[in-house]
Amino acid sequence: MESGKQKRTFGQWARDRKIFLIVLCSSIAFSAALAGLLYYVNFITYDITIQIDNKVAPCQTRSKTVGAVLKEVGFKVEEYDIVEPGLKKHLRDDLTVEVKQVDKVEEQAEETTPFKTVKEDDPELNKGTTEVTRKGKKGKDLVTYLVTYTSGKETAREEIDRETIKKPVDKIVHVGIREHIDGFAYTRKEVFQATAYSGGGRTATGTRARVGEIAVDPRVIPLGTTVYVEGFGPLRAEDTGGAIKGHIIDIYMSSNAACRRWGRRNVTVYLP
Repeated sequence: MESGKQKRTFGQWARDRKIFLIVLCSSIAFSAALAGLLYYVNFITYDITIQIDNKVAPCQTRSKTVGAVLKEVGFKVEEYDIVEPGLKKHLRDDLTVEVKQVDKVEEQAEETTPFKTVKEDDPELNKGTTEVTRKGKKGKDLVTYLVTYTSGKETAREEIDRETIKKPVDKIVHVGIREHIDGFAYTRKEVFQATAYSGGGRTATGTRARVGEIAVDPRVIPLGTTVYVEGFGPLRAEDTGGAIKGHIIDIYMSSNAACRRWGRRNVTVYLP
């Protein structure tokens, strides 16, 4: 009599064994592939070139990144160094890793500073002439620079401090502004409105009113100043008047008729 368990037939056994062998073979093939991959990942070497500044050297490495291979060869990357490609980039055959070492240092130097040339109008000198009344002297500064060196060569220079050691002395040049008209020396000319008066009497300066003197606004033409009035020649400012304000002059004439003929007109006044 057969027991309660059902016996496997030879065909079932053979089929199960075939499946087992297939699984076993697949497992072995997978393990071999995995082992090969791990070997490739862990033991592959890269032929690369490392260039640090102007020094070039070939290198074989199992490192995976630029940063790792630089660490492997004992090079420490400082804060300002330039690395191409970047430290996190993966290596590949025939890659060139270029490092430019960058240093920033403070340097001091004494520098001469130029003097200024100051020009001053001089009514005692004829126009077109000059006279140096004080020679200029250069100054001196102590200058601090932040200098950047890349691969040993200066690539940037920034001034960060300046201290004056000796101040420069300005050069002073007197420039002639005196010109002449009919032998009268003047330094400037302006347009005035001119009226006329007569009648004698005393001027504001105590002199006798006469032909050859004029009334002026002392704030514009100081009393006692001789000016050259267009159409008249040299006239002396000796008088004032209530209506003489600003750029107005009152010319003394010999008669009322002459005053009426003159009326009121604009003239050029040449001032010393």
